[in-house]
Amino acid sequence: MFQHIGTISLFVADQDRAKAFYTEKLGFELVTDVPLYPGATTRWLSVKPSSTATTELTLYLPEDNWSHYAQVVGKPQALTINVSDITSLHHDLQAKGVIFVQEPDTQPWGTYATIEDSEGNHIILVEIPAT
Repeated sequence: MFQHIGTISLFVADQDRAKAFYTEKLGFELVTDVPLYPGATTRWLSVKPSSTATTELTLYLPEDNWSHYAQVVGKPQALTINVSDITSLHHDLQAKGVIFVQEPDTQPWGTYATIEDSEGNHIILVEIPAT
């Protein structure tokens, strides 16, 4: 039986820069940071928003075996993160220098905003209205 989504890969050009962005600017927790395989120059690097989150975000550097993914670094990949209190979050992230490519916008289904990470990837933040 299926339980939950384990990881989502986000392709990056610089794993250290991406790690710093997600852990320092967004406050994500570091889950794993180990070589991809013995002797590898790339790493299995994953983060998640909180200790209770079950889905991890893998910050993956395209290598020779996955070089076809290099073309998606910094391209929209429809990654959405549900948030609470988007107004406060918007203020906090702006204070940390996070770039908003779409300011918070309220729609009937919720309020959303789009940020850009250190690698140029766009991430959609969504606050679902209370029911």
